[in-house]
Amino acid sequence: MMIAKVDPDRSEWDVIVLGGAAAGENAAQYASQYSGLSSVIVESDLLGGECSYWACMPSKALLRPVEVVDAAAHLPGVSARLDPAAVLARRDVVVHDREDSSQVQWALDTGIDLVRGHGRLSGERTVAVTRQDGSVSTLIARHAVVIDTGSAPTIPDLPGLRAALPWTSRDVTSMREVPGRVVVIGGGVVACEAATWLRGLGADVTMVQRGDQLLTRYEPFAGDLVAQELRANGVRVLLDRTLSEVRRSDVRDSGYGHVHGGEVGITLDD
Repeated sequence: MMIAKVDPDRSEWDVIVLGGAAAGENAAQYASQYSGLSSVIVESDLLGGECSYWACMPSKALLRPVEVVDAAAHLPGVSARLDPAAVLARRDVVVHDREDSSQVQWALDTGIDLVRGHGRLSGERTVAVTRQDGSVSTLIARHAVVIDTGSAPTIPDLPGLRAALPWTSRDVTSMREVPGRVVVIGGGVVACEAATWLRGLGADVTMVQRGDQLLTRYEPFAGDLVAQELRANGVRVLLDRTLSEVRRSDVRDSGYGHVHGGEVGITLDD
């Protein structure tokens, strides 16, 4: 694939977009393709953001085989089984092995330039970009700067949790091996999706939610239905519980998406 290069000496565009996830891509596209303005995306990671590589797309790729097998189980005369290795391999295809050249090509074909680096506002319609080699350049927006900095997974400040090297959402959607037992902390959309396909791939799954329902940003009946279905599929859903301590004696960083050490001991508040 041939990818055109952005003029390294260029410093002015009509619109500068900080962050290249879905919202940032759309904003840049509206400017360049529909408004007759020049635009550039400043992105330090993969163009496409969390959704394309670590959230929506890989999670749905892992959910779909579980859904198909579940449907087959409810249809007389049809049977199906999951091959975890093949499911993970298909996930890698969906996320292009976390390689963004195709999305970069789309952006350039759409008239959107791309500058690799960490950008920050440094003045009115002015962005300072720190590139991978440490050099800093200043970009100027003639019309506007759009901020789409997205989000990053965080680890709760619970006793022993950080030291145990837990997985974040990025690890679990990028996992290279299916763990035997998993404790999912939280009950939001990411937690519910992960619990579903982890269980479908053969893991023993326990969910610990500090509130009295799952999916607290939605109507209560939605959380109740999801909890009911998770339990029906063998997931232990513990509501109104929090972790008071996490213990892991054999801790080692085994690499991105791998299990980081031995068994984990967890104590829950009563």
